[in-house]
Amino acid sequence: MSILSQTFRFSFQKKYRRWRLLLALWCVMGLLCYMSVWIPPRDFWPASLVSYAIPGVWLVNFLLALTLLFVRLKFVLYPVAMMMIGTPFIQETFAYNSPLPSTTEELSILSYNVKQFRKPHGYDSFSTALIQSVVADATEVKCFQEYSTNPKWEALDVTGQMEKQGYHGCTFAAKIRGNDHNPGMAIFSKSPILNSGQVWNSPRSKNGGLFVDIAPIKDTIRIYNVHLASMHIDLQQYKKTGHYGQKILYLLQALKNGAVNRSGQIDALVTHTQNCPYPFVIVGDFNDTPYSYNYHRLKHHYTNAFEAVGSGFGFSFNSLLFFLRIDHHFTGNGLKARSFAVDRSMRISDHFPTRAHYALPKHTD
Repeated sequence: MSILSQTFRFSFQKKYRRWRLLLALWCVMGLLCYMSVWIPPRDFWPASLVSYAIPGVWLVNFLLALTLLFVRLKFVLYPVAMMMIGTPFIQETFAYNSPLPSTTEELSILSYNVKQFRKPHGYDSFSTALIQSVVADATEVKCFQEYSTNPKWEALDVTGQMEKQGYHGCTFAAKIRGNDHNPGMAIFSKSPILNSGQVWNSPRSKNGGLFVDIAPIKDTIRIYNVHLASMHIDLQQYKKTGHYGQKILYLLQALKNGAVNRSGQIDALVTHTQNCPYPFVIVGDFNDTPYSYNYHRLKHHYTNAFEAVGSGFGFSFNSLLFFLRIDHHFTGNGLKARSFAVDRSMRISDHFPTRAHYALPKHTD
């Protein structure tokens, strides 16, 4: 064998090993990224940041597989295997379902973060158009996050207007001093409310968890309305923070606090739902994407309505980060969704409302 051929062979083997090593390292990193959804933020909060990269990891594997088909066919199994392992995340991202046939015994539920009924791009004035649209909506159960009402002014007395439409309400408001229309949460039902309560709440926070028991026909159903903790990033405080290093630390601390707080709230919610004797629905603003620990914690126990009967991407955030799906519906104890949709016609809030229909359980004697 000539020196030239030996040199070529050595160079080829070296490049082969390098390619294989790089792909193996990439696969290990991808697997760690996939596994991050099962790590509680209270135990290792950076995992909640890593999980945001999951869609990007899957997309890179897809592009890598296409490239290797023409460049290094032997290595294409690496990204293909990673794509197959990550298939559940694709099902969480994009749904392709047809709504199930409607039945005569269904319950419609609306979930909507109404941003205290404020006008877009500010908190200086209220949107009577938004109030009128949610009051006129014919959905049987309406769950609101960042709810606000003011009985001193008829146009802003949302609770009073809902009651005139025949709804029974359960509300709570944060105790913020010096505010006549404190933000909170609400559940309104056409059926009488048999029982109600709070899963958790922080008195000075607009976040919380409410539940009501109703009997639309005969059997009792429980409705949970939750609003999990946000990042609570104060833009004014962020601007006052010193150099870029301090700004990054401020953002990381806010992300950490939000992730840890939400995981604690999910723990309380799961404990409460596991003791629920009735079929139930959990709806609300979770402030978490499908690639989060909290989403997967609930999905481990219950069924997500978007994945079961939704279609498309289901983006629910009406803001710069339009590609986020953070408003969810889950069902448990045998209740099944028949349809799920994001109503993109209501564009005043920074969230789109989500609406689903659920088949009521058969009567029991």
